[in-house]
Amino acid sequence: MNTLKYKGYVGSVAYSEPDLVFFGKIEGIDDLVNYEGESVTELTAAFHEAVDDYLAYCEDHGLKPEKSYTGTFNVRISPMTHREIANLASEEGISINAFVKKALLEAVSRGYEGSKSSLVLEPSATYGSRKKVRITIPVADVPLAEELFKRLDWKVEE
Repeated sequence: MNTLKYKGYVGSVAYSEPDLVFFGKIEGIDDLVNYEGESVTELTAAFHEAVDDYLAYCEDHGLKPEKSYTGTFNVRISPMTHREIANLASEEGISINAFVKKALLEAVSRGYEGSKSSLVLEPSATYGSRKKVRITIPVADVPLAEELFKRLDWKVEE
């Protein structure tokens, strides 16, 4: 997905062919703030203005501009992946929750560094409505990811 970034905020980017306009909204906030422009330059300027206006509004009204998160979310994975995670967590002597938390923290910290590569995964079992999933990982981690996906019996396309 294409995004814009400004002052730590992320904005979505979409295009309406019938209206001949780019549009988007500020992501990661509790409120709905939209912007639009007829060119990428106009859209970017409108996004910057929307962020600045939103921050000023929050300051004037004593509101926190960030979206509130509970710190809890559900992730659906295959039973085989669940088993592998449980085994790896057991080998490290930690809970599954601690293992997943550690893995996510490592992934987030690596996510902003270095080059990235996209891989398309096709799990051997289909969950939900997706048959293929595209992920982006640091290039240095591609061999490890490919080995993991091989163990999970997932087909990898580059």
